[in-house]
Amino acid sequence: MTASGTIIGRRYRLTDQVSDTSSAEVWRGHDEVLQRPVTVKFVRSGDVPTGAGRLAVTGAVAVYDTLNHEGLAVVVSEWVDAWPLDRVLEQEVTLRPADVVEILTGVAGILADAHALGVPHGSVRPSNVLVTDDGAVHLTDFRGRDGGAEPFDPAPDVTGLGIVMASLLSRCRQESVPPHLIDLMDRLESSDPARIPGLLEFRLALAPLKQTVTGRNTGRWLIAVAALIATVAVASAASRILYGDDVSPDRSDGVQVDG
Repeated sequence: MTASGTIIGRRYRLTDQVSDTSSAEVWRGHDEVLQRPVTVKFVRSGDVPTGAGRLAVTGAVAVYDTLNHEGLAVVVSEWVDAWPLDRVLEQEVTLRPADVVEILTGVAGILADAHALGVPHGSVRPSNVLVTDDGAVHLTDFRGRDGGAEPFDPAPDVTGLGIVMASLLSRCRQESVPPHLIDLMDRLESSDPARIPGLLEFRLALAPLKQTVTGRNTGRWLIAVAALIATVAVASAASRILYGDDVSPDRSDGVQVDG
């Protein structure tokens, strides 16, 4: 359907394909008008993630434009040189509880700022959490509310945090996980709505361990991210040597979300 060099909306030139799934095709692109890198996402199915279109929140990946191309909704957003958390975890890295708290604190903070403006995410999951090689956390693919007509409900985002937390804790040595994190996970997975914490309570429950973390985390998970980036870079270079510029579309110079 698309190829490198294609111009979308008379201004967005596609450069490198990032991912291609049944629900979306994602490219790194270049805004020829404002001369900046962008992410161009062709939505094949599911919700169109435009919730961050007017959301000025640090860490929330900004949406710049929406348009239509050959019958598909296209979302143009900020380009972030980062990796989706699900792809980092696929490398079977070993995390420390402090790493888990650092990532969850970042995600929960972005959500809290968005909720304060009345904007839910609606699809919190590891693939929408982006981590940079220096430990910064970003959140992409905000669904928001349909025209603001639906009642604001933060509960799905808390459920999503539980999914992210479970994925992170699965990469920790079981004996290293402190009791308060185990208790928090149990509450998030509870069938009793009264036990499930709200977003503020979730953030406070992370505090006992967070108090021992100073500055930006530089734990082994960041080293793993750097190693992953280096591996991809070597593979990309080898592919160029073997095949010239016809590089596999699975290559990723950064991160964006698989639909």
